[in-house]
Amino acid sequence: MENKNNFLYLKVYNKIKDNIISGLWEDGCQLPTEYDLMKKFNVSRHTIRKSLQKLSEEGYIYRQAGRGTFVRHVKSRYKLTALESFTEQMINRGFKPSNDIVDISLEFPDSKIAKYLELEGNEKVYKIVRIRKADNEPMAYEITYVPKNICPGLGIKVEKDTSLYKLYEEEYGLNMDYGNIYLEAEKCNAEIAKKLNIEKNSAMLKMSCIVYLDNKKPLYFVECFYIGNKYIFFASMPRKL
Repeated sequence: MENKNNFLYLKVYNKIKDNIISGLWEDGCQLPTEYDLMKKFNVSRHTIRKSLQKLSEEGYIYRQAGRGTFVRHVKSRYKLTALESFTEQMINRGFKPSNDIVDISLEFPDSKIAKYLELEGNEKVYKIVRIRKADNEPMAYEITYVPKNICPGLGIKVEKDTSLYKLYEEEYGLNMDYGNIYLEAEKCNAEIAKKLNIEKNSAMLKMSCIVYLDNKKPLYFVECFYIGNKYIFFASMPRKL
């Protein structure tokens, strides 16, 4: 019986979550009442409440006393078919982007970063660590490495809400051509969890990206740790035979 109840509650939970993520139930949309959900899924009130509780804990919905249950904006889509900055992504989706600067330093990169950026042993990089926010809510923890020889003085130009892409293009006159992106699922470590105000070992999407200039030289390497329940990565993939 317990296994059956768990199956039913997860079935309801997954169906409601799919409706939210797909956009069928949009941000701010009011969910059907518990009674209507009971009839829709043919399950008990306990099962509905357990499903809604899990959705609430994960940030998909919120409840207002005397009014009902509503869809909370959770997921921001990262389009993998275009090279966009975080600032551009958020503005295009109707959010206000902002940053908290954790640290900016000028240092010698380790061997991995030096290889990605095609640097010699005596060349330094700016390491820029930021918390990326949308409507003042933390979305990601980002570490960017930029060669000093390409962007001299970058460290003093980066302020709280600076767009690095704007600096690259307008301040340094650089033309970005393309980026290679790699995605991995990870558990959040204690340091990042504290910065993003989430639980340690929470699900995260780690995006690593090398962006190249039009002369095919690497401009920067970034590691960005996205809060798992706030992001969807998607791509349009034509079939080629």
